[in-house]
Amino acid sequence: MPCCPPLKSVVLVVDKFSQDVHLAYRTAGVKYPVDYDPVTKQIEYTSGFFSILADLANIQSGTRIFFYRRRIDEPPQSRGFIGEWVATMKPYEDRNTSLSFQSLQILGSCPNCGSPNSTLREGEPVCSSCSTPLRGHILPLRFSFTSLQQYPQYLDDNTAYIDITDAGRLSTLIFRKITGAGRERSINPILPEEAEKLRRLLARVSAQQKNTLVYFPASQPSPKPGTPISNFLNFQLKYPLRNRGTTFLYDLKSGTLFYETILEFWLVEALSSMSPQIADLLALFPNEQVEWFSNQILFGIGGEKSDVLLLMRDQESGLRCRAVVIELKRDAIDSDTLTQVKAYSYWIAQLATAQVQARSPFIISPLAIGRRVARNTQPFAPFTFAIPYTQPLQVLVEAPRVYTYTVDPVANTLALSRRI
Repeated sequence: MPCCPPLKSVVLVVDKFSQDVHLAYRTAGVKYPVDYDPVTKQIEYTSGFFSILADLANIQSGTRIFFYRRRIDEPPQSRGFIGEWVATMKPYEDRNTSLSFQSLQILGSCPNCGSPNSTLREGEPVCSSCSTPLRGHILPLRFSFTSLQQYPQYLDDNTAYIDITDAGRLSTLIFRKITGAGRERSINPILPEEAEKLRRLLARVSAQQKNTLVYFPASQPSPKPGTPISNFLNFQLKYPLRNRGTTFLYDLKSGTLFYETILEFWLVEALSSMSPQIADLLALFPNEQVEWFSNQILFGIGGEKSDVLLLMRDQESGLRCRAVVIELKRDAIDSDTLTQVKAYSYWIAQLATAQVQARSPFIISPLAIGRRVARNTQPFAPFTFAIPYTQPLQVLVEAPRVYTYTVDPVANTLALSRRI
């Protein structure tokens, strides 16, 4: 197993209120989905907050960043994908610093009530708690980056998603642009082959001088980093959790995490640092190395997704050889949990192999992690199928492996134990 995590690429969503500030200060930011009481100034951390932290845990020094300018009122040629940058640090929280560029701002909190949350109302940013009009979004979760390639033109949606004169598809991105609860995300990890396609298309539209020119503002002094987001994985501290009161991240009696997204955050953070806590899990696949991983991978038009997905590469041949599909449960794992992967193994196999050369048979390894295993839980037997490419690819779906987690408040982490 490698001592360092694989470098990844992500797409970060911006708009006309945030893009120029991001680029001027070389600082990316995302929203802070918490409940806030403007009277008591009390923040309550939600399940969605830890989901955002899990997304951010994909970012590490060296991660490649593509921006995507989403539509407010721009024509198609003035929005889309922009350039390529490199993250220079892991993400942090900063609710105190506001960044100003010309008439725009990225704020750390509302100047009127202190809320760390904003929203768009009739196309303009306002505080989510007191409705104060703002000059930009409140984005307290941030990381710094530096320039790698500033392509001068926007890569429009039609060229990116519909034009098939360039090989490959943006398989993990096309569904993320569909509106709907649980689908839109500010940070979208993309497959290595998707990153290569974006680079080719950005170079093409720039060489053809197609679409609107991107404005790259002069660099401003970078802000000092705040508190690392990994601090939110402190199992010894009490947190004000929505509908839970002030409590720890887990129930002291049962040892069950209060949100499944806490487990997701922990696992992605552990993968990003190749933590010893997951050494036994990765040791299941000797002679292979982690090529790529991410959380909440959408693969179906109906919103079907994998909680966490790892792609493995054979060290000898260099070919992608395995997809490790991980299902997470806050509490009990049962037979239904294990059979979920049977329904979408065909689509996961295509997602992982359609654009790359894969070793045959390609293996799908289902894993489940939860607090406990329900009585009478039965794993399914291994099975095989073929994907009818020009050269058909054989796929083996292994019997699922099951792990349970326990909270270790002394070491301030989670520990995994193999059960099935």
